[in-house]
Amino acid sequence: MASGVSVERAAVQGGIGCCKTSIHELESASRSLLHSYQQAGAGGWKDQKYAALGSIVNECCTALTKPVSELQTCMKKLEELLKAIGAYEETNL
Repeated sequence: MASGVSVERAAVQGGIGCCKTSIHELESASRSLLHSYQQAGAGGWKDQKYAALGSIVNECCTALTKPVSELQTCMKKLEELLKAIGAYEETNL
């Protein structure tokens, strides 16, 4: 174990908050992009260029949501770290 290592509860909680915010923003951006594309189609725009744009929109939505699973994994690890910090702080030596 490394000596002199210090992890503050607030820093870990901040990291968890960043993960949550990032997940929310990425998912929201993906939904918004798809909704805007669908609105254009509902407005009567359904030609070849619309179909080509659909492929681009799908690629963008996939790219936006791809990091979500990694962020969720990171958030779970940070939550485990937070529990470990809590257990350590409760230990009386």
